[in-house]
Amino acid sequence: VEPINLKFYEYGRKSQGRPGDVQELLQKMRRRVGEAIHSFDILLTPTMPTVALPHGGINSTTNPTLSAEEFKEADAALLQYTGVFNVTGQPSVSLPLAQTADGLPIGIQIVGRFGDEATLVRIARDLEEARPWRHRRPKIWAGDK
Repeated sequence: VEPINLKFYEYGRKSQGRPGDVQELLQKMRRRVGEAIHSFDILLTPTMPTVALPHGGINSTTNPTLSAEEFKEADAALLQYTGVFNVTGQPSVSLPLAQTADGLPIGIQIVGRFGDEATLVRIARDLEEARPWRHRRPKIWAGDK
């Protein structure tokens, strides 16, 4: 078990929240976010606020000194663009349309309206045809021999 998982377990045991409260909050969030972007065909955001972080860095799940609260805050900052749509369930796609000088991907996230995955698939297809990325590789990558 990674150290952070145990810390989250302990953190959760102390929580006074009820599961129903969380479901109600999520439902309100889905409704508000859906209403906020309903008049737009798509919403464009960066995928991440930064390029890829070094493996095993300070916010790593294996860092034994990291508290559950610290990890939660760092995770929220890192996932500030994608997290809300993961929670609301809106369709979204992330595309690596650019890259750093070191070859690390820079992503753009496209978010659609509830139930409109078809628009996202068309846009993603068109962007991949216009700016193919399949051939791009960073200096170090998992498929490197």
